[in-house]
Amino acid sequence: MILLKNCRFLNNFYQKIAKRKNLLVESLLCFALLIYFIFGFHHLSNFISADEHFWLPNSGTERIEDYWTAIKKGDWKDTRINDKPGITLAYTSGIAMLFDDAKGQIIDSDGNFKRYDPARTKTINFLYRLPILLISGFFSFFFFWIIRRITGNEWIALFSATGILLSPILLGISQIVNPDSLFWIFGSASFFSFYAFLQTQEKKFILLASVFFGLAMASKYVSIIFIPFFLFAIFAYYFFEFEKWQSTPQELKKIAIRIGLAYFAIILSGFLIFALMMPASFVEPKIFYLGTIGFPGMEMIFWLAMAINALVLLDAWIFKSRGLHFSLKKLQPLQKIAPKLLYLILLGTFFFVLVNWLTRNSFIDLSDISFDMKRKDAFSELAFYKRYFMEFVPLVFSLTPIALCTLLFGWIKAFFAKGKTNTFVFTLSVFFLIFYAAVIEQGLLVTVRYSIILFPLALVLGATALNDFFSAKSQEENKKAFVVFIFAFIGITVLFASSTIQQSYFTGALKTVYLDRVYQNWYFIPLFLLLVGGLARAAYAYLPWQKIFQIPKIGIFIILIALNSLSIFLISPFYFSYTNDLLPKNYIISGAWGYGGYEAAEYLNDLPNARNLTIWTDVYGVCEFFSGKCIHKSKINTSKYTIDYYFRSLQATIPLNFPHPMEKHSIWSIYIDDRPESFVKLYKAKPLNSSSTDDNSDGTSQ
Repeated sequence: MILLKNCRFLNNFYQKIAKRKNLLVESLLCFALLIYFIFGFHHLSNFISADEHFWLPNSGTERIEDYWTAIKKGDWKDTRINDKPGITLAYTSGIAMLFDDAKGQIIDSDGNFKRYDPARTKTINFLYRLPILLISGFFSFFFFWIIRRITGNEWIALFSATGILLSPILLGISQIVNPDSLFWIFGSASFFSFYAFLQTQEKKFILLASVFFGLAMASKYVSIIFIPFFLFAIFAYYFFEFEKWQSTPQELKKIAIRIGLAYFAIILSGFLIFALMMPASFVEPKIFYLGTIGFPGMEMIFWLAMAINALVLLDAWIFKSRGLHFSLKKLQPLQKIAPKLLYLILLGTFFFVLVNWLTRNSFIDLSDISFDMKRKDAFSELAFYKRYFMEFVPLVFSLTPIALCTLLFGWIKAFFAKGKTNTFVFTLSVFFLIFYAAVIEQGLLVTVRYSIILFPLALVLGATALNDFFSAKSQEENKKAFVVFIFAFIGITVLFASSTIQQSYFTGALKTVYLDRVYQNWYFIPLFLLLVGGLARAAYAYLPWQKIFQIPKIGIFIILIALNSLSIFLISPFYFSYTNDLLPKNYIISGAWGYGGYEAAEYLNDLPNARNLTIWTDVYGVCEFFSGKCIHKSKINTSKYTIDYYFRSLQATIPLNFPHPMEKHSIWSIYIDDRPESFVKLYKAKPLNSSSTDDNSDGTSQ
């Protein structure tokens, strides 16, 4: 009897499992998450990135600890720990304080030099980074769920979540204690939740959008950009879904009131969450104002957005949305023009940036603009077209080849043919232009880190396009897919050929260079196989034996996993410095940014009598792992402190303005991604009475 009951239980359990149609998809997502953690835990403790020392213990500021100290003492004004503001880091990385009561990463110091405990450094790094790594990984389940609700397609959701998990840049930022590490998560989650509300009108998405918007604001003030973007998403929804209410204006009235009130509720709730997480907002209202409405360039836009939404609500209450209905009806002819214009602008920009840099700035010479130009006034003085194209460079060249190809293919496809997710694709795509317009207005040249919010959006767009193509069923859809894929195939082939040609132009050996490019970039081969497979899939529209060429979605998933894992492996462990090989090696879009310091320290620690050595470094991330004395000052009495080695990098935070005789050639170096400008180097010091004419003139001096 017991055996029979157990059999029935197992049978019922099996039946429940069998009913879960998406069990396979969810299992595949778990597999992608496993790969994410394998790469993510590797090297997790063995670097310190730029600015990260401000948040971690023993930096002199220790912002995370300062926040909780202020909360404990009731010093509410001091809860404004930074101008980012980075409050969410106190709630995530701050968990480490519960498990780590030990103090004293610095074990010796006299104000000029410091000696650290390398083991303690690794412990701190692991404990403070682990929460961010875990949140970033497990948040993929939310992205899977919300994108499935938006698109109604579990494979788009899987491709999107997998792309986000296995993006080298997003993986890299998830290992770093920095406000951007959480901003991209909460910012994109807020938008997806808001869009899901527009589609479903379900109240739970209002709550989710409010919470995530508040968390995004508590991460970075720049989240204020979502206020005008949410409003734009509302009108895009009205614009493309107008047919639903064309003959029933009364239904439009109900929708307009519901959405208009929800918009106000989300903004106000987000502001409240932000203020509660940073109580300084209540003590000094100016702090709240500067972090929200008063954010540079936002005040007028904020009040304009509020006024427009209020007008739509008044029109709904008083005139039963006649004004909105009339406006949408008159604008309908733009449905065919506006999306095509948007995709044409984005495609033109991306292809121009790719070809211009592949041919070494042969169309517009932008080589004199530093990739990390800090001076806003200098950048603002450049011609608009130069600023415009430079803003796109970090995104274009830090997407993996498969992510870049699917994104471009998606825009090409959207230009030629509508899809089931037409409104979603259009709204996501507009954000790129809104974002870049905002940063150009601010006079800010964005880096990869500053444009981090664009990466999940780009990956979702690419996943949507990939699924749409391999889901074409009708003869007409297949024919359109064939035409679109031809354009995509030609485009990618031209890009690879351009890269080869520009290399041969400087060497005069086309055949040799071409073969070298193939050998060096052998991971492009699977990408081309995917293109060829897709071309065959599209061509079967003209063949009688169509089913032979059908490619199962699980096969596409395996290819995505393989290509993304390969991209991560090739840059490992310096994930955040990832740059695709479409950018010639003599260019960079980011410096070492803290990478390489651990490896340099390990080299020094293996030297005889390492504890008695003294090094000078121009960046953080070396001293913390070195067992000897370390100096990180621009002014130092070299007669009192004999320096044995110098650590130099391209992104030097302080210059050498004291006597610095050193050997001409470095004794140790790392070139990240084999790019000469992305370096970290060690130089052996010369005696102070040595001639200074033979300095470090190997092209890396600052």
